[in-house]
Amino acid sequence: MKIIRHPEKGKLRRPVVALGTFDGVHVGHKRVIEAAVRHARRLRSHAAVITFDPHPQEIVAPGRGLRLLTTLQEREEIFARLGADAVVVSIFTRQLQKLSSQEYVSRYLVRRLGVRHVFVGYDYTFGRGRTGSPAELKKLGGKYGFAVTVMPPVKVGRRIVKSSAIRALLSDGDFSTALKMLGHPYRLTGKVVKGVGRGKILGYPTANLKVDPRKLIPAQGIYAGFADGKKCVVYIGSRPTFGAGKTAIEAHILNFDRNIRGRTIQLDLFARLRGDRQFADTSELKAQIKKDILAGSRFKPQKLP
Repeated sequence: MKIIRHPEKGKLRRPVVALGTFDGVHVGHKRVIEAAVRHARRLRSHAAVITFDPHPQEIVAPGRGLRLLTTLQEREEIFARLGADAVVVSIFTRQLQKLSSQEYVSRYLVRRLGVRHVFVGYDYTFGRGRTGSPAELKKLGGKYGFAVTVMPPVKVGRRIVKSSAIRALLSDGDFSTALKMLGHPYRLTGKVVKGVGRGKILGYPTANLKVDPRKLIPAQGIYAGFADGKKCVVYIGSRPTFGAGKTAIEAHILNFDRNIRGRTIQLDLFARLRGDRQFADTSELKAQIKKDILAGSRFKPQKLP
């Protein structure tokens, strides 16, 4: 899959594109991208995903402190799995923000990419003040000679799948519903850094992860997952038993004793086993850790949509 950071006409052959930021690449986003890929295959054309970095909200409303469901690299990896031939990374700047919807379409989609067909979600907005709608995109497509398909919303239960809803679910500890909306495990990518060594003293050594500061960290608690494909139990919390205050991400990798400090690893979280809590002493904590590791070792990931 090609990564294109400076789009120019001719790099792709009349591409069929899926257009959106796609933070989280949830099940609704996947419908948009998969539809674009299928259509491109029928036309024997390139299938491209246009995404934005940084997230537009980081520029438009920096004070809101938006947290990302996926880093750019994580998004790119999912796009590749969905069959995209190329990812066009559109650098979101103040200058881009100021373009009208027509200016954006004419400059980027038409002149630079020469798009053939554009797929978007039902709630996609673009252009200065987010005034551009799917309906306007269709009108502009008619003017400039490209087709537009608008994909309908996807629901989990009665709730429409949206990145904002998933952020709220993860923060509130409703990990199960969040994963149903994502359609894949929640990934934390980061460098293994030196910790205080308390896990090793307790008999359960951990890899301490430093992640992108913009990344959304799920609610504090114990999670079952995989670290680079190996089963692990992950602690996210402020270690209240020891009076610490800073949130830590620590992974105990089962049946693994190598020193991986300095390496970048990926934690794929599949389930929240319990919330964080304070223990009376280290003996009580060790007993609970043993139970958590047993639960994590027995955990079998369910197939996600």
